[in-house]
Amino acid sequence: MYEALRESATAGALLVVVGTLAVVTGRTFLFPSLGPSAFLLATRPSAPVSAPRRVAGGHALGVLAGLVTYHALASGVAVTAPPPALTGASASLAVSGVVSVVVTTAGMVAADLRHAPACATTLIVSLGLLSSPADALLVVTSVVLLLATHRALLAVERAPVPAVTDRTN
Repeated sequence: MYEALRESATAGALLVVVGTLAVVTGRTFLFPSLGPSAFLLATRPSAPVSAPRRVAGGHALGVLAGLVTYHALASGVAVTAPPPALTGASASLAVSGVVSVVVTTAGMVAADLRHAPACATTLIVSLGLLSSPADALLVVTSVVLLLATHRALLAVERAPVPAVTDRTN
């Protein structure tokens, strides 16, 4: 029970900075694929999948693949509501999403940057939800802030606890 409480509190704490920035700025610093990344950092902090280079690199590849496929295949369309069936819009979004996951996966495997939540990031971008260069910068900034928060939490967790001395003598 303690482990579940500690890990869930850590996952939530990891998202406090980006969540606060989202509230204060009105910008999308908090987006769906950060949740799985926070989960992995909280529950498997020493696992290869949680290595900062994999988290940052995977998401950066996802953003790049998503931007390229969206602007090449589905520019101007977004999945804010389901597009009508059997239309060019629905087909272009579907192809953009599929191709972005293929490219992101290939890039992560080739560069040894495997981080599954990055495939959610690439879909967020390639489906037109965060598809501008400014949005891309925001996504990468959020991932860096998530990693910085993780590093700070680890430092606090590992900080030595001062010894209590008896001062009654």
